[in-house]
Amino acid sequence: MTVSSKACCLVEMRTSSRSLPGFATRRWLLLLVTGIVSVVSGCTQDTRDVGSPENAGQMTVSDSFEDSATNQFAVEQQVKIFCGACHAVPLPDSFPKDAWYQEVKRGFDFYYDSGRKDLTPPPQASVVGWYRQRAPERLASPEQTEARTSPLKFERRFINIPVELTDLPAVSVLRRSDSAATPSRVWVSDMRLGCVFDCDVNDPGHARSFRIGTNPAGTCSADLDQDGSMDLIVADLGTFLPEDHNKGQVLWLSDAENQTTESTPRVILDGIGRVADVQSADLDNDGDPDLAVAEFGWHETGGIHVIFNDVNAASERSFRSLKIDNRPGTIHLPVTDLDGDGRVDFVAVISQEHEVIEAFMNRETGFEKVSIYAAPDPSYGSSGITLCDFDGDGDTDVLYTVGDTFDSHLIKPYHGIWLLRNMGRLKFEPQHIAAIPGVLRALSADLDRDGDQDIVAAALLPLKSIQGAAPESLQALIWLEQKTNGLFERHVIQKGPPIYSTISLSDTDADGDIDITAGCFYAEPADPPSLLHLFENLGQK
Repeated sequence: MTVSSKACCLVEMRTSSRSLPGFATRRWLLLLVTGIVSVVSGCTQDTRDVGSPENAGQMTVSDSFEDSATNQFAVEQQVKIFCGACHAVPLPDSFPKDAWYQEVKRGFDFYYDSGRKDLTPPPQASVVGWYRQRAPERLASPEQTEARTSPLKFERRFINIPVELTDLPAVSVLRRSDSAATPSRVWVSDMRLGCVFDCDVNDPGHARSFRIGTNPAGTCSADLDQDGSMDLIVADLGTFLPEDHNKGQVLWLSDAENQTTESTPRVILDGIGRVADVQSADLDNDGDPDLAVAEFGWHETGGIHVIFNDVNAASERSFRSLKIDNRPGTIHLPVTDLDGDGRVDFVAVISQEHEVIEAFMNRETGFEKVSIYAAPDPSYGSSGITLCDFDGDGDTDVLYTVGDTFDSHLIKPYHGIWLLRNMGRLKFEPQHIAAIPGVLRALSADLDRDGDQDIVAAALLPLKSIQGAAPESLQALIWLEQKTNGLFERHVIQKGPPIYSTISLSDTDADGDIDITAGCFYAEPADPPSLLHLFENLGQK
């Protein structure tokens, strides 16, 4: 049940750069000038001088270029050529008017700092003016349907563990235990504390704490050495804050059930950027588990790796890695046999300016990328995916959340939850389910035991995004009750500042219904600074 990673995965509370894999992304919207084609004509002079931000804040279209239909059309074409060459063209209404100076400047700075000279940038002032003319004064709030009185009652409990906390918790991922006999047990990855906790929410006093890596973003389980016991595999960011570096790792703790908290894991892959997610499956059909790895990275680092688990004739085990994608920004890559051919595929959500969901189809000749969904704007704010058969028709659908605000601290009108319905032949139809600012994780389950799938969603927002908002207007945890196929009724489980980066759903009290465990991610001191909040489902009111 990853966050994302980010997300992230990977939330950055003190800079304007995104750090949630599933949370750190380079939301440099206007890489207008990092396209791979040249603009018509002209010199490659440095055109980044558009005056001071103060003056630019008052800039009108006529300040930056002659206000004529011909010139406006010319600038529009230049924007489309530069930006559209490598990602979706930024929409003017994705930022308020006063933000466009900095957004355009950021994109131009990236181009000039890169040392490239193969393009002819348009004048920055013209681009700023073009966007400002079309941008709204302020962004609208997401249109949330009115919340109804919930037919279910939930009781919140604070879950703390007997470990001296050196900092505020920043839980990035919750993953349920693989054992059906212990539904109350979760693996908790805390990317700020640098720990992985093995915690039974019914008995948190006996939680185990593992120092694995420096900033663990997520975990999976697999019997990598085929000795009959489950191992723990950890995705390690290498830093809490977003950076381009080679400190990311994939770590392996063999026979995790019987290890002490001082056990030293084995490094499977290192020397790469920030690792947001790792998933296990037999990707080469040789009978043992391999790994799919999301290297979120940041600006210059990132990609997707496959790690093959090999055994030679002398029964010696080794790991062989293959990088199959070079783009930064992958948050999650859950595995499944998407086309039923007996080979395990995976689905990846890639953020940054890409903002796409792609299937990596496992063919005998290698992995084939198939587009599932492409967002209409490079600042969309993808925050995660999960796979499920939501409509019960026997194939795999995708629950997709859009709610990352850690780049600009702006709540976008379209932030919310989508269901990508599998229509067959690798075609998916997007359905907007609900709006919710800051949503980072959505999972499906039958909460009310009426035979269909509902949705539970959690939100996380930085304080800067919610300044001035009344606490009772904020929704941190919601339940979307499916009434009829495709229609949902909204219920708020927890109001107040959104602090939940991830959730896990299971019957923790063994009473036959689904309870909710939420991971806490704090930006400011809290009382109490709990690691987890457990929302026990007490049934009908």
